[in-house]
Amino acid sequence: MTLLPPTLAQQKRMDKELPPDPEMREQDIKALREWLSKQPHLPNHIDDGKLGRFLYNCKNSVEKCKLILERYYTVRTSLPEFFTVRDPLSRDIQDSVGVVDYFVLPSLTEEGYRVSIFRIRDTNVEKFSFQAIVKRILMILDARLWEESCLSNIMIIDLEGCSTAHIAKFIPTQSIVRRAMLAVQDSMPFRLFSVHFLNAPSLITNIVNIFYPLLKEKLIQKFHIHNGDGQELYAYIDRDILPNEWGGKAGTFQELNAAWQEKIEKNRDWFLRDEKLSRTDEKARLPESKTSRLLMELAGIQGSFRKLNID
Repeated sequence: MTLLPPTLAQQKRMDKELPPDPEMREQDIKALREWLSKQPHLPNHIDDGKLGRFLYNCKNSVEKCKLILERYYTVRTSLPEFFTVRDPLSRDIQDSVGVVDYFVLPSLTEEGYRVSIFRIRDTNVEKFSFQAIVKRILMILDARLWEESCLSNIMIIDLEGCSTAHIAKFIPTQSIVRRAMLAVQDSMPFRLFSVHFLNAPSLITNIVNIFYPLLKEKLIQKFHIHNGDGQELYAYIDRDILPNEWGGKAGTFQELNAAWQEKIEKNRDWFLRDEKLSRTDEKARLPESKTSRLLMELAGIQGSFRKLNID
């Protein structure tokens, strides 16, 4: 699966919002390199290209990029349930491909936003491993950082086939769900523009209320809840970039899901190597490290769950 680059029109819109400045970009990357060299607990193997993508996805804010880099590496050390045994060929990851579709559409929206889709493929709750699904999602997010720069993101969650038994596995009082929220929300340089819920059951309001204490009001305002299927998205997204089943031309759910799995499988060596490299040395962490707050949150103190990268 290849993420298609922006068209000329899309690039123009992206450049208008984040004007390119190659000289400033070079200075900012140099500043980030210097900062990394003074953080003895952080690894420093990231290449300039990926560092530049981190910076762009942080809206070219050096300070925000520093914070996200801190969190990016810290969670990989502190949340082993999601960041160890990251083998695309492992049984849990392979099984999750048949249970849940999770993929990123190849084309950007007209605004320069990237669209991700999550939907249940196999409704058998016994096969539903929350941990494996989150691990695979994080692997795909990492894969995006090999090539991706986008202005923001649109998340589509198709609730067709979602039962109360599935929802029970997402209750935020469960430690693993809270830790997963921290891993996904606070450690990746991807901003969120909107979330669309399709085929929403009548109890969707109750579901949102459960998570409400953990979410910013600004995020709640970006929720769009639809009773219907993918056709509901036509008012928000060019239908051509959507999956075939929703009237688009991007490919079928199965093709897109399989293509992303193939992508991470082809890069298996990277995941196995990165699992060893992208770790913090907590013994070398300086007392004034900004992520000390994150470490306390990981130990059980809430707070970070109300912080999302929202435009």
